[in-house]
Amino acid sequence: MSQRFYITKNLDVLQFEAANEWGYSRHKHNFFELTYILKGSGQHLLNESAIDYKKGDLFFLTPKDEHEFVVDEPTTFGIIKFTEQLFLEKANLTSSTHWRKNLDTVILHANNIPKSIISYDVDRIQLFYLYELIKNEIDNPLVYGRDVLLNLFGALLVVVSRNLKSNLIKIEERYNSEKEKIDSILTYIRQNVLDKELIKIKSIAETFYMSPNYVSIFIKKHAGISIQQYVLKTKIEMAARLLKQTNLNISEIADKTGFLDSSHFNKIFKKYTSHNPSAFRWLI
Repeated sequence: MSQRFYITKNLDVLQFEAANEWGYSRHKHNFFELTYILKGSGQHLLNESAIDYKKGDLFFLTPKDEHEFVVDEPTTFGIIKFTEQLFLEKANLTSSTHWRKNLDTVILHANNIPKSIISYDVDRIQLFYLYELIKNEIDNPLVYGRDVLLNLFGALLVVVSRNLKSNLIKIEERYNSEKEKIDSILTYIRQNVLDKELIKIKSIAETFYMSPNYVSIFIKKHAGISIQQYVLKTKIEMAARLLKQTNLNISEIADKTGFLDSSHFNKIFKKYTSHNPSAFRWLI
C-alpha cells in the first residue's frame, strides 16, 4: 500500500535536487501538484504509466494519482502544491465561471494525462516563468503578498488548463475505446514483429503511455492472448504466406521470420498449424 502525503498550507513551493534518487517512495497526496523538471532526466512512474522525463517537462498530479520518479541524471525538481480550497478562494474573488470549469477539468480529467502536460511550446516559457514568480513571492513575502499570489496562481491555472484541454482532445481523438487502443497495440506489434527492441514490453509501454507491468495484463485481457503468443502467431502467419507465395527454402523463411534456425521454426510451425512447413507449402 502506497503512502499518502499531506500539506497544511493551501499553496506552497518546494525545490530540490536529486543526484541519484528521488528520495520518496511511491505515494499519493491529499493535494494537487505541479512538478517542474528544471534540470536532469529519468522516468516518471504515474499510475499505470511509465514516462521518460527531461528538462522542460511539467507533470500535473491530482489526489487520485500515485507516482514516483526514477532519476537517471541529477535532477532539479520544482514543485507547486495546492489544495482544492485555493481554487475556491480564487473563484470567490471573481464573477467569472471560468474557474469552476478549470476546477472540473483538473479534478475529472488531469489524471488521464501521464506525460508532460505542455502541449504548446510557447506556453512552456510562461509556465516556468510563473513558477519562478510564485516561488519568489512565497520566499520573499511583502505587503499584499496574498493578492499577488492569487493572481499569479490564477494566470498559472489558466495556462495549465489550456494545455490540459489540448492534451485531452488529442487523447480522445486517438482512442475512442479500449478496443481501439488494443487494436493499435496489436497493429504496432505486427508492424514491428521482426525488430526485437521495438516489441519489448518497455518499448510498447513507452509508445502507448502505459506501465510495463500493465502492458501484458492489458493485452491478455482484451486480446485473450499473451504478447509472446501474439508475436509467435504473427510470425507463423508471415511464414505461411512466404511458404505459399515464394520459392524461398525453409531455412531462408526461418531466418526472415526471426526464428533461431530451421529446426526451431519447424517445431513452432507444426505446433501452431499441425503441419510441417514443407507439407503446408503443398496444401490446397
